Amino acid sequence: MRHNIFDSIPSNIVSGKDNVFANFLQTAGLYKSMKIDEDNIEDLILLLDGKVRISAYCKECKEERVFTMKPYIYIQDKDNKCYSKKLSEEVLRTQKLYILKNTPTVGGHVEEQNTVWKWKESQIEEVSRILILKFICSMNEEHHLDYIVLTTDKSMMKIGQYPSVADMTFPELDAYKHVISKEDRKELGTAIGLFANGVGAGSYVYLRRILERLVYKAKEAAADVIDNEMFEQARVAERIKMLEGYLPDVLVKNTTIYGILSKGIHELSEEECREYFPVVKECIYQILGMWESERKKQADEDALNKALSSISSSIK
Repeated sequence: MRHNIFDSIPSNIVSGKDNVFANFLQTAGLYKSMKIDEDNIEDLILLLDGKVRISAYCKECKEERVFTMKPYIYIQDKDNKCYSKKLSEEVLRTQKLYILKNTPTVGGHVEEQNTVWKWKESQIEEVSRILILKFICSMNEEHHLDYIVLTTDKSMMKIGQYPSVADMTFPELDAYKHVISKEDRKELGTAIGLFANGVGAGSYVYLRRILERLVYKAKEAAADVIDNEMFEQARVAERIKMLEGYLPDVLVKNTTIYGILSKGIHELSEEECREYFPVVKECIYQILGMWESERKKQADEDALNKALSSISSSIK
């Protein structure tokens, strides 16, 4: 629930999943932009005030950790003295001033009609142009996750991150090492690396090849359940439907993934490819996740059968 802009900044901590700017920082590739407007300005204020907690892979801990950020402080020179100020409070003050100027008085008069909305005033223009957002690992304050953004009057562009998207995503692949081939793992890593460096269409080439191979791997698991000739003559979208039970339901019900990848390679702009990349990559992860769950289930059953057999033998 949105709070009243005239209240002070809320003291409660917000999950990164519920903050559009935290989501942007975590998922966007380099040089991707997002709008800053009246609808999301409160999310930006919370982020700058250090009220957003994000969950991310810590490169040093080698585990998923919770990261938090201290309020963003800037230095202001005034009357030959230096003052430290919270950027979030200055942005909040600007919003309150805008509302006051555009709220009719008792007589219906508006102080400054048609005032253009801004998220920042000229006095913080320089200090807010380049922002370095420093998140700290909850388990070790020496472990950091840093984002660098370039802001304008209407937008925020991600221009830097350390550790990189690739550094933080590669460890995710370890969870699927039993169900992904070395070739697919290598090419998935290449796709992620390209995306992390702002390449859109090029990353889709690798994702499409991986998807094609995974579909064939699912066909091998299905064996004689599916007619080989019909499968070979079918389009990829039709093949995915034929593999119901061997591929995730979300993929079978939404077979457009291959079309998105193909269109991305031949028609979509680089910006569009980068925007859709996280969703398309997640489709690949869904397949691997399904197979890994099945593998674990089978491994648990095998271990249980072995244990029961051992007990049975010992009590005869």
